[in-house]
Amino acid sequence: MEESLKKVHETVQQATFRARGQSVSRRRKRNPLKPSAKWTAPAKVGRDRGTALAVVLSTVGCAHARSDSGGCTMCSYLLDGSQEMPTSEQLVEQFKSAMGDLEGKEAPLSVKIYTSGSFLDPEEIPEDARSMILEMIKSDERIREVVLESRPEYVQDSVLSEVRRFLGDRTVEIGMGLESANDVIRTVCINKSFDLQAFKASLEIAKQHNIGMRAYVLLKPPLMTERDAMLDAIATIRTAESLGVTTVSLNPVNVQNDTLVEKLWNRRKYRPPWLWSVLEVLREASKDSDGWMRVVCDPVAGGKRRGPHNCGICDNEIVNAIRDFSLNQDATVLDKPSCGCFNQWEHILRHEDSSQLIHR
Repeated sequence: MEESLKKVHETVQQATFRARGQSVSRRRKRNPLKPSAKWTAPAKVGRDRGTALAVVLSTVGCAHARSDSGGCTMCSYLLDGSQEMPTSEQLVEQFKSAMGDLEGKEAPLSVKIYTSGSFLDPEEIPEDARSMILEMIKSDERIREVVLESRPEYVQDSVLSEVRRFLGDRTVEIGMGLESANDVIRTVCINKSFDLQAFKASLEIAKQHNIGMRAYVLLKPPLMTERDAMLDAIATIRTAESLGVTTVSLNPVNVQNDTLVEKLWNRRKYRPPWLWSVLEVLREASKDSDGWMRVVCDPVAGGKRRGPHNCGICDNEIVNAIRDFSLNQDATVLDKPSCGCFNQWEHILRHEDSSQLIHR
């Protein structure tokens, strides 16, 4: 990386670390027997309609966020963590509590396990806890799809062998924050602390075990204009497809507490992406897709000031269209919304870059 970019990255890293320090100090003492969050929603499981359970286990949180590198510039999920490390038995009880929400639900079911970090990190989820949780999934024949989140350094052959041994012929995906296929953007703007080669290596290990990869693609990291962020997300999705990713989850940035993004947003130096940009990225992704890779998006805080939004009049219609597309993979719904603010969005795409240069 060029010397000037290194200096920018160091500045970003220091600012992210300071914001993360506030986040750590604000973490609450949680009930170690209850997950941080859990919810169910209609979902497409394979080719059928079913139900997805998402559970956020309360752990000590992401190792990257807890390290001196400061974590990612847009992420405050460390706040979902606990001040104290739960025991393996407590983590299993958390998962049991969430599984109770599937009582009475019919197959097919999908289970997505989040930890605000990495499910495959043994410091977050001890190996015995991981085995017991996978055993619980194994014993429920209704569950046909499982998503486990992890950073690439924890995706190892021995670990995925264990996952596949427990889960049998179920569809399994590793959810991973690729964010951008551009190493400079991922490093300088997001402070992700791994490169594209690390992502590729973990993807190849997953393929050896017939495990898919769900790549999270970030729309509008800080320090990027609307147009450049949109083009980068489109390029990243194309790269992900060429690498053999099974699902792309487009994640428009929302302004989370105690993050560098929030600091910039408070100073009016950052705006979450327009919903028009989300639609455009999804449309381009659906055009390029051969139908084998799924593209999904669930805009967090969609239509609100801290989330992806337009003018306020058309927001709900567009968020509903995005969720409809994610559920049914029918791109025609993305062409239906219309609003007068579309012209303002187009104007920003044409002039934001040059305006920043002039005012700088």
